[in-house]
Amino acid sequence: MVLYFGSRIVAAVGNLLSVAVFARLVGPAEYGSYILVFAWAIIIYGFGTQWMKFAYFGVYRSSQEGILVASYIRLVAVSMVIVAVVLVALGRLVSWDLSFIASLISLFAGMTIYEAAIEVSRTRLQVKTVAIGMVCRALFVFLLGYLALLLQPSAMMLAFGVSLGHLLAAVPSLLRLRDFRGVEPSSDALVGLFRYGWPLIFSFGVFALGQSIDRFLVSHYVGNEVLGPYGVVADMMRQSYMVVGESIALALITVAKRHSDEGRPAESEAVMRSSFRACVVAAAFGVTFFVLFGHRIFTLLLGAEFAGLADGIVPFFAVAFGFMMLRSFYFAQVIYFTNAAFLELLIAVVFVATSALFAVILTPRYGAPGGAASLMIGHGAAFVVSAVIGRRLHTLPIDWMAAIGITGAAGALLGVCSLVSMEGVSETLVLLTQATLFTASLIVTLSLADLLKLIVPGRKRLPNAP
Repeated sequence: MVLYFGSRIVAAVGNLLSVAVFARLVGPAEYGSYILVFAWAIIIYGFGTQWMKFAYFGVYRSSQEGILVASYIRLVAVSMVIVAVVLVALGRLVSWDLSFIASLISLFAGMTIYEAAIEVSRTRLQVKTVAIGMVCRALFVFLLGYLALLLQPSAMMLAFGVSLGHLLAAVPSLLRLRDFRGVEPSSDALVGLFRYGWPLIFSFGVFALGQSIDRFLVSHYVGNEVLGPYGVVADMMRQSYMVVGESIALALITVAKRHSDEGRPAESEAVMRSSFRACVVAAAFGVTFFVLFGHRIFTLLLGAEFAGLADGIVPFFAVAFGFMMLRSFYFAQVIYFTNAAFLELLIAVVFVATSALFAVILTPRYGAPGGAASLMIGHGAAFVVSAVIGRRLHTLPIDWMAAIGITGAAGALLGVCSLVSMEGVSETLVLLTQATLFTASLIVTLSLADLLKLIVPGRKRLPNAP
């Protein structure tokens, strides 16, 4: 947990720095164009190869490690070639610019190779390799993106730099694949991967589309000069939630699944209960943090030009990504404990239908805040469906008392901090007081939720483990 969380913190700082520097170098409008390119790449990745890493994790068994890894690598490689050929053919058919096609393929390939390599290391519990890979991605994306923009400050060049950064960051994990030289893929393993993951082909693609609808509409109705700040703020906030969420999933969900696979349900449930409390703390205090400090942070990192255009959307994004984290990193993990891959497709359809409906209604009238509100409503609906239906398929533990106490503490903190911000009090004093209250409340909540013990050196067992 310490290694994963520490590496994600370092990587997140690097990613935030990258976004801030890239946005300042190219300006709001050109960065808005890059956000559109990246949105299309995410959709292609969602439909093309994202499902494979979840299928691999779902069917992974250490006793069949070599065959499964070899089969997974073969499946990813073949799929990348197919997607690239389809994109080139489609691009020529609809007269896309060659640089646009090349940037899409490069981003798709970079993300696919990096995520696939990291997933193999994760399932093999190669914690240091995964941590190094995450830090390398932040470092190489920043360096190569910066160099690309120095050569030519354009959205397409930035896309090429970012994709190359992903490829270089995959090297530590790719080197560990030398252990499987000479192992041949198995047709049975390939069929197993596809049988487990085929519902996810549509669910991840549809979900990626749903996450981008608001951006397409903001670009259409308000323009790329507003989409740039809108996308920067959304990406920074999502990344912040993902830091904690991925740390919880990488460290705790992996262990819980292994306990379950080895026939130790009590140990698995204990780990999942700790995971639930950790997700609730991250979501509740994440919302509080961004409501209190979000505007100040974005003004400092991005400058008044970006922060001013993005004004009014932070609270919507804070709640939206809180829902997203609870769904993605806790309730959606049910697919690894039972045959429930189809649930992701249902959730994706609900998310797209809800977010698209409200985006069409709200964005033309309210602009960027309307788009952010539609995203919040979509994530909220997806969270409810995931929590209600997912627990009918496999009962993931819910600590109701802890959830009520944690959200109540976060709400009370927000109320107290709002009272501190009174007229006549200096801005510096208000900020210091709010930061102190936030830090103290978070530490107390983590202690009461029995989560600090997760990172106490020398502790052998997780909280509540028998």
